[in-house]
Amino acid sequence: MDDQPAPAKTLTGVFTGAPMSVDLDAIHAALPPLPQTIKMVVSDMDGTLLTPDKTIAPSTVAMVKVLQERGIPLCLASARPPAAMIPYIGQLGLTGQNAGFNGGIIFKPDGTTSVSRVLSPDVLSIVHDMLHLHGIETWFLRQSYWMVKDAYTPFVQHEQGITGLTPHQVPDLRKEFEGIGKVMGVSSDTSLLQDVETELGAMLQGDASVRRSSDILLDVTPALANKGEAIRELALAHGIAPHEVACLGDAHNDLPMFSVAGLGIAMGQAEDDVKAAAQVLTDTNERDGWAKAVERYILPRVPNP
Repeated sequence: MDDQPAPAKTLTGVFTGAPMSVDLDAIHAALPPLPQTIKMVVSDMDGTLLTPDKTIAPSTVAMVKVLQERGIPLCLASARPPAAMIPYIGQLGLTGQNAGFNGGIIFKPDGTTSVSRVLSPDVLSIVHDMLHLHGIETWFLRQSYWMVKDAYTPFVQHEQGITGLTPHQVPDLRKEFEGIGKVMGVSSDTSLLQDVETELGAMLQGDASVRRSSDILLDVTPALANKGEAIRELALAHGIAPHEVACLGDAHNDLPMFSVAGLGIAMGQAEDDVKAAAQVLTDTNERDGWAKAVERYILPRVPNP
């Protein structure tokens, strides 16, 4: 893969009826140069560390061991709740802190939390009503307690199979505003979800982080619950500066960490605007992209013992 990804010239979209055009080449050209030294790696999970069937490729397991042998901490930063991350953390033998809910929860491998942020009732009311207005399926998460209005929708059943979490059916999500760390909006109408992401993001700027974690999933978390802040928290815990961190991701909720880390690596199947925000591009998560990125871009920048 080339060191410089080649995004499309522009990205168009719709926000409250107005056309929008973004010069992706200009965004990419403005990125800082590649860092000389990497002392820590932070990785997204779904679409990045994990293959499409939600397993860890043998090549990834092997490269994680190489990082460990070189003394480079690996931390995971995911939209998932801790309970859906811990089995993978155990599989990889990670010993440090990780970030769930896009950084809303910072936790140890035993599940102990050092940071836990929640959404205010006012924000939850706006989000709930906006998603309801557009007919977007809505889920609330309180730590790893997952609340839905209908536990038998295809989306819920699919998510349960991926995460292993048990959905709890509640009659009225409006009565469950206390201690909510994340709201998820789910829709197969990807264009609608993109528009709602833009509109809610503008409405809640400074009060919440609104990012899609996939084409069909919209995550709403507290303002500081984003992967950029997660990198700052995780790097601080290891005594490492953010510019000495390499991060890997594939989705819009990975954009904040690309803006904070010294080295941003986009997966090959990422959308053009995500690729434009990363300094370099690796292969897809179906073609050992994670391991290839570590070998090509990270290990050459790891200091010798």
